[in-house]
Amino acid sequence: MAATRPLLYLGVLLLFLAMAASGAAAFGLPRGVSPAHCANEFLQYHGISQHEKTAIHLGNTKSCIAGYGGRLDPYTAYQFCIPSWVAFTDNGTLVGEAAMSHAAVSPGTAVSGFKRLLGIRQMVKRDAELVPYQFTEQLGRCGIQMETEEGQTMNFLPERVAGILIAELKKMAEARLGREIESALVTVPGHLNDAQRSWVRREAARLHGGLGVAKVVDEQVAAAAAYRLHEKRGDDKVVLVFHLGGRTSHATKFRFKDGTGHLLEERHDAYLGGDDFTGRVVDYFVELIKEKHHRDIRGDEAALRKLRADCETAKKLLSDREGILMNIGSVLGEGADVYEELTRAKFEELNHDLMERAMEIVETVVMGGAPTSVAQSRKDAIDEVILVGGSVRIPMVGQLLEDYFDGRGLIRDEDAVIRGAALLSRPESARYVDECYNGGVSGPLWLAK
Repeated sequence: MAATRPLLYLGVLLLFLAMAASGAAAFGLPRGVSPAHCANEFLQYHGISQHEKTAIHLGNTKSCIAGYGGRLDPYTAYQFCIPSWVAFTDNGTLVGEAAMSHAAVSPGTAVSGFKRLLGIRQMVKRDAELVPYQFTEQLGRCGIQMETEEGQTMNFLPERVAGILIAELKKMAEARLGREIESALVTVPGHLNDAQRSWVRREAARLHGGLGVAKVVDEQVAAAAAYRLHEKRGDDKVVLVFHLGGRTSHATKFRFKDGTGHLLEERHDAYLGGDDFTGRVVDYFVELIKEKHHRDIRGDEAALRKLRADCETAKKLLSDREGILMNIGSVLGEGADVYEELTRAKFEELNHDLMERAMEIVETVVMGGAPTSVAQSRKDAIDEVILVGGSVRIPMVGQLLEDYFDGRGLIRDEDAVIRGAALLSRPESARYVDECYNGGVSGPLWLAK
């Protein structure tokens, strides 16, 4: 078998050269990229591990690793997810559930919601108002500054936090597989530019995450790939992927041609997600407690953290219930139980404008600047609508989208991104994600329309 491998690699090289001679643009090859370079990248990716089938998705709320393989059955799929939290303590670094629990006690030493900070050059004022740590400039980019429990000041880039999560996920998967993971496919938001993608690959995945090689693929393409729309059955289809996560939202409309996604329209909002819905409920109960129980808890950080946790739980339960009783006595620190009802109708009333804002993102992408007179034809031109992110489970969100698309069936799949990325991480799918095709050399995947 080893003797035939050089012949296989030579065949791959000749295939790439033949593609260039016949028109590389049809395969999504960026202009100015050498076919020989593409072949070398291809061989590098596969030369490290012919059996690597690993994908990683970093989310604002949770991060996941998935793939195929194992000691006994290389075709068995696996998936592990952890909360996207990292905490720095006197006893070391905590990750996932442990970090999130530590944040309840010492919020200033924990980091979450870092994803929207990746690669940005300036701190956004709203970010500073949402987190318990400070921002600083590092290497011309927005960095994080916090004090440890010992009073020492730490300065680091958000890519380090991403890398710590990647390293933890990698360790979990390696325990499952019984071998070391050398390379992985990492999903990134479609709006990231070349530099931001490079920082995710080189700093987050390789320097801090411990990977030898990391490729990137747009989250939206991964979501579509979960339903194999990148393959022949999806050729020439127009796909709309709408993501409504814990802290961010975005919508992307694109068309697949020969396995390559071509951008048609994209919009994103870095400050619209499930945490904002929860925040509205928190504000409601703060005012209700002040009015009915004559106590203002806005200055009580412990009470506010408890209330936010209870409101987050209530929000999720309301996806399956019409109402829920919340024990605010525990928030007030009273011995007796004090209950207040939160109905789904009240939740929807509190968040109606935010949900409308989410719909505006969708409508902007669907219309693409066209006049309203052609709205129906623009909707009809979309072949598939895929909804991803935990917040798409909110009933009103689904109903608004169904109404907008005239009752057509929508695909709701919270885990579509990581599952699709796992499919794309297989060696046979390399041409869909190799840097020569996804723009790691000369631009994002959807640069050509």
